[in-house]
Amino acid sequence: MKELPFPLEDALKVARMYYQLDLTTEQIALELGTSRSTVSRLLSLAREQGLVEFRLHDPRGVGLDLERRLRARYPLREVRVVPLLPDADDARRQDAVTTFAAHYLSSLVHERSIIAVAWGATVSALARKLIPRPLQDAQIVQMNGSGNSGHGITYAAEIIAALAENFGARSTLMPIPAYFDDPATRAAMFRERLILRAQDLLARADIALYSIGVPQAGSYIYTSDYIAPQDLEDLGAQGVVGDIATVFFRADGSWDLEMNARSSGPDLRALARIPHALCLVAGARKVRAIHAALRGGLVGTLVIDAATARELLHLEG
Repeated sequence: MKELPFPLEDALKVARMYYQLDLTTEQIALELGTSRSTVSRLLSLAREQGLVEFRLHDPRGVGLDLERRLRARYPLREVRVVPLLPDADDARRQDAVTTFAAHYLSSLVHERSIIAVAWGATVSALARKLIPRPLQDAQIVQMNGSGNSGHGITYAAEIIAALAENFGARSTLMPIPAYFDDPATRAAMFRERLILRAQDLLARADIALYSIGVPQAGSYIYTSDYIAPQDLEDLGAQGVVGDIATVFFRADGSWDLEMNARSSGPDLRALARIPHALCLVAGARKVRAIHAALRGGLVGTLVIDAATARELLHLEG
């Protein structure tokens, strides 16, 4: 048996001082009256003899695997999976996704960014978690109308205002109905200069923030007098499973629906082509709609929690 260069007791003592007491090699050398090179050799001996073992706990490991699987299955430009335990409820999922998205947005935005925003509960939650970052010449634009029989315009304006204040940006609103009674009225309104300006900004946006709404999750569009009961019934009969920015889509991702001719929302394919089109999703009740939107190529960058991502992949089999 090969003779060891130092007693194991010395190696163990140095390892405890270094790994448990968090002392530097210089501090250990001073305390023991020896050299730093001797301390380093004792630490190496402790590792070689199995006195010290390392375990790598990578919280991103599972997330990276889920991201890889989602990219392989759906036509996505980017995927960000937020680590979360499988048993997390929908509130915790949304909190995790919006907290992550606030930091992610801060890393993407720059001096001349144009951020297009679709109002809703998830984006509203994000707006409350923003990281202050004043910028020069950044702009925020509302991408769909929010007027209804109640207070929709105020609700959307508050979200836009929060983003504009956070980034020191100019804001452009779309103070029009979420849905028009007649497609002809919509066409006329979209010829107005105010709306044309918003549409021009949307076409030049480098960042978009939006989510996916579903009736089952009590999404704002379905619970706040935006849609007449008969329209809701018709949408269900046409196989609609959700909406993006007040534009409805079916289970196969298609969205050529009569109701959408009355919507103030954007062209969903064009929305997905925005360089950083961040679709923030969380919650078991949204899985079917998320799957449909991904199948239809309606999402550019998916930001999703790990629990919902697992359920989505399980739905696909």
